[in-house]
Amino acid sequence: MLRRFGRRSLAAAFLTLTGQTGLAADCSKRPATAQLVGPMIMAGFFGTKTSDPGFQQVLSDLEEGLIGGVVILGRNVGTSDDLTAMIDRIRSCKCASPPFIAIDDEGGSVERLGSNVGLAETPSAAEVARGSITAARSAYTALAEKLATLHININLAPVVDLNTNPSNPVIGQRQRSYGADSDAVVRYAAAFIQAHRKKGILTVLKHFPGHGSSTADSHAGIADVTTTWSPAELKPYRRLMRRGLAGAIMVGHLANSRRWGGVATQSDGHAIDRLLRRDLGYDGVVMTDDLAMKAILDAKPPAAAAIDAVKAGADIIMFTKLSDADQTSDVGREINRALTAAVCSGELKAGNLQRSAARIRKWTSGWTQHGRS
Repeated sequence: MLRRFGRRSLAAAFLTLTGQTGLAADCSKRPATAQLVGPMIMAGFFGTKTSDPGFQQVLSDLEEGLIGGVVILGRNVGTSDDLTAMIDRIRSCKCASPPFIAIDDEGGSVERLGSNVGLAETPSAAEVARGSITAARSAYTALAEKLATLHININLAPVVDLNTNPSNPVIGQRQRSYGADSDAVVRYAAAFIQAHRKKGILTVLKHFPGHGSSTADSHAGIADVTTTWSPAELKPYRRLMRRGLAGAIMVGHLANSRRWGGVATQSDGHAIDRLLRRDLGYDGVVMTDDLAMKAILDAKPPAAAAIDAVKAGADIIMFTKLSDADQTSDVGREINRALTAAVCSGELKAGNLQRSAARIRKWTSGWTQHGRS
């Protein structure tokens, strides 16, 4: 088992890895490197109970520092009691730092925790936007309270995509956008974020640089928005950044040959380093959309996709499975191994990991420690 590092040890490891000695070809510092890579990985798992092998794998990965947290998907939600038991076991893990416990709960068609486990439903973004801001605050306060009661500390929402193509199969048709007007999107997204912050839950704006104009679903393949995307789709991000409401941003698997080149979450695209970091001046956490989507895995193996995402500028890599047919592999361990090997070979720079880890620490310092209370 790899040695677990506390915060001071982690800082010391950074200094070791970024010092003048560098990394030897045989990577004698591999255990330290694996620990540095760990917080950058948010892994999925298969299973609905603490006794399931997939859950046992991800728990071990957390305790060994190979991943920074987990994302709970619909496939992980069985009974309310089983879900609570899994979360409680994660919270009580022998981990160096409190782990991410993330969920994708926007409301409407993307709601993991509703009537399926005897909890209240949250309306979709489109439905919320048809009502008042007061009603929105009430709906999102109830959502945040629901997640806080379960000790979930990250909600992978809100969607701030402009609904410029109502026929969009993944945004418009599923009622996931607050509308085509950026003022409305910012207003309702702010209500979402503020309600979660009051409960100590982190939020993530998505899907940068803008998925609302696409004609394709990135779950099924690359969404090329070269002919449909507009700079107006950046307005919600810019305005929410100015208000201090963009703690983290999720980047979608979107390609635009004119504006940022290839897929935004891969190294042939420059949506993160140029459009987001340079042009918009953003220095917060950037995470990928799930790299297990067909948009990515149809083009390259999981290891290459993860390495490419870090090269593209991502701080957190989300990987929920290695393939549609594989429910047994240890996703977190495999992705950590790939990223660690890339650092050892010099393909990835340890200094970039250090900057990512600093952003992640700053972001998670905003947690109310309900996750450990």
